[in-house]
Amino acid sequence: MATMEESTFHGGPEPVNGLKRSLPDEDKFNPRFRPLPHDEDKAWHELIRCGGAGEVADSPEQQEARYKTAMPLSPETHPGLLEYCYATPDVVVTCSLDYLIRTWDAKSFEMLQEFEGHLNFVNQVARYREDQILSCSDDYTCRLWKMGEVGTTGELLFTYWINMYPMKAVCGLPGQRAAVGGLDKTVRIFSLVTGCTLFRMMGHKKEGPERNFFQLEGCGSIWCLLHLRNNLLASGSDDCTVRLWDIDRGNCLSVKIGHMGYGEDIGEPGVGWKLSERFATVTKMCHLGKDGLEFASCSYDRTVVIWTVTNGSQLEVLKRFKAHENGILGLGYAGKEVIVTCSGDKTVKLWNWTLEEPTLLCEIPTRGIASDACMIDDDTIFIAGGDATIRIYNWKEERDVKQFYAHDMTLQCCVPISRQDAWQEANWTQVPIMYQNVTYPENEEDSRAALNQMRKVLYNALNYSEI
Repeated sequence: MATMEESTFHGGPEPVNGLKRSLPDEDKFNPRFRPLPHDEDKAWHELIRCGGAGEVADSPEQQEARYKTAMPLSPETHPGLLEYCYATPDVVVTCSLDYLIRTWDAKSFEMLQEFEGHLNFVNQVARYREDQILSCSDDYTCRLWKMGEVGTTGELLFTYWINMYPMKAVCGLPGQRAAVGGLDKTVRIFSLVTGCTLFRMMGHKKEGPERNFFQLEGCGSIWCLLHLRNNLLASGSDDCTVRLWDIDRGNCLSVKIGHMGYGEDIGEPGVGWKLSERFATVTKMCHLGKDGLEFASCSYDRTVVIWTVTNGSQLEVLKRFKAHENGILGLGYAGKEVIVTCSGDKTVKLWNWTLEEPTLLCEIPTRGIASDACMIDDDTIFIAGGDATIRIYNWKEERDVKQFYAHDMTLQCCVPISRQDAWQEANWTQVPIMYQNVTYPENEEDSRAALNQMRKVLYNALNYSEI
């Protein structure tokens, strides 16, 4: 089997921008417009340096060099390594339907900071470099935040207007980029430096197995994203597929259906209808400490699937098992050989997934429907509850350590962060990667649409009157 490093770096994309900035028609025909001389156009020279413009595509060696960090195998390029998955967290980040993000001390579980700024449900948060976190929301945006002193309000660094649809999943990528997906059925790669869209990857919307049956029925929304390593990204959707992407070329490398739906268990009203029997939204994915070579996904159809990436570009199902009696909403790494699942059947379960038949290690009844869970240490997990609580549970002793109200509404996810890994500059690429196939003004169209939509929403809210 080829290693991922050998088989995923095939060179950068053909540049869509030349060595000199091209002028849009409105500037060409504007007699008052004076273009900046090429020698003084520092922004364009920076775009060339970052791979976003030029005459020839990067070679595989040049492409790989862009991923180099001072610390080999860093958490930015290899987030799925065991040492990063198994690291004891210092901070846990939560987000909620109450529009807020909060950080919590992973030892005392006292609140550290609150991050306020989103204008709708916050659906996911993700760790980013150093002391920064990413979030996405139903307010059409992703936002970049900076963690600071205890008791202070979290600092908003950047608001990225993505598109005029709610955003459901986000993850950071090497080269100061991020991936985002939502109800517009598109995986976007965008620059965290400029905010511009670099790639639109529309496979979930336009094509897939089953002769596009699920797309024809309106499926394709993106519910989860996972950066595997280097230039590989996995996405999960309500079209039942998991897809593997090359983030440097915008190509789909592999498409597989691993979650097969309820089948006849859906009940009499749904039996005989393909959409009812086979529908299986892929809700979450997580690393397994295998450096991106293996990962797990969970689904509405009650199952967990363990995936492997072979030959650097092909998804294969290693195993599939039924984990709950209702849809699975949350999935997380919970220790060596252990994953944790959260379900609509009001239970949280821990599994040894490495055995031929995965073994149930612990079953935890919940008052509400838990949304997500993560590891605190070998014995303890952090449960983000649908009842607006955080529950700290020692699963080996089967006892609660602490439980308290954390938000005013349902928690959506929880993300552990180890400062030892995250806050070292040597772990991060220093030069942005700006590979792209979307050019101006197209790379700003979605942002303009999102802003216009939010303006309409705010206008209607501020000018409400009863009929």
